[in-house]
Amino acid sequence: MTISYDPQDFNELTVLMRWRGTILPAVLCKPILWLLLFAHVGFFYMHMYHEEIHVPKLDWKLLGVPTSLLTFFLVFYSGNCFSRYYALYMRCTGMSGSMMAFSGLLRVHLPKADPDTLYNLCRHAVASIYLLYFQLSGGGSDGGKLVTDSEWQVLLTQNLLHPDEVERLKKYKGFRPFLLQIWCLRNLQDRFATDPNKAACANLKPFQDLMLQLCNHCSEVVNQMTQPIPFPYYHTLTLMLSLNLMLMAYALTAFETVMTFPCYFVICLVCLGLKETAVALADPFGGDDVDFETELYMSNCLANMKAQISADFPNVYLPLTSGHKALDAAKAK
Repeated sequence: MTISYDPQDFNELTVLMRWRGTILPAVLCKPILWLLLFAHVGFFYMHMYHEEIHVPKLDWKLLGVPTSLLTFFLVFYSGNCFSRYYALYMRCTGMSGSMMAFSGLLRVHLPKADPDTLYNLCRHAVASIYLLYFQLSGGGSDGGKLVTDSEWQVLLTQNLLHPDEVERLKKYKGFRPFLLQIWCLRNLQDRFATDPNKAACANLKPFQDLMLQLCNHCSEVVNQMTQPIPFPYYHTLTLMLSLNLMLMAYALTAFETVMTFPCYFVICLVCLGLKETAVALADPFGGDDVDFETELYMSNCLANMKAQISADFPNVYLPLTSGHKALDAAKAK
């Protein structure tokens, strides 16, 4: 879940005392940090208390080249993960925006339709967004096969799908959100063909454009999630990070002071923390602290659609000619 914060409300003490949403649980709860510290303590003990064991000295300057390579790989990987994270966020907000425009246009093209009719024309599009988020959180690369029974039940409870529609979707082997969007357009096409009270401007074209836009957002999210950052690059980063931290654990023993323990701890904490943060950013659909609040996205999308098609939707507006007259009168005074 994304954690909102205001940097001006924090000082150094309160920031350092935070646990949730920081790199601390991601690093301190994994064994790699403690294994590296144990290795450093072991090297220090052999260097200081076992003179019979010849431990060749590793000049700190020799670490300059591998440390520079590590910095490049770590920064480049983190930057790519954040760019991917931001692109996925824009797609998620784009889906909500397309749905908002779709339900808003329905009020213009079908001004006399009752809320139940408008809801029935919108529900498949909203259900496609719900189903996409369910697939992503349950394994979108498997075509949505991991959508759970409780998630299907959510679609039924919200009256977004009928039981027979759920059964048809379960049997469908293609991209289910797009099938729902096609159902939405077909229902709207039938409505335009039979509604005598539709607006003079009513036509299917703007709704087709919005559905294709929504489909594009959905497919881009799935495509990016099924194409992660190449594994060889991630493997190289992990190898560089592990070897560099091990070399540092060995080289720091030359200072012959226990103060290298806290220094090495900070180095490991920051480097491993940056890596874990980048890994979390690369897949923002889950339960990490940096992941998207998909439940909030879905509920807001549904609530916004209901507000736009409700009977209480404010249809009263100031006509353009009256607005000009009022403006001219104000200028005359």
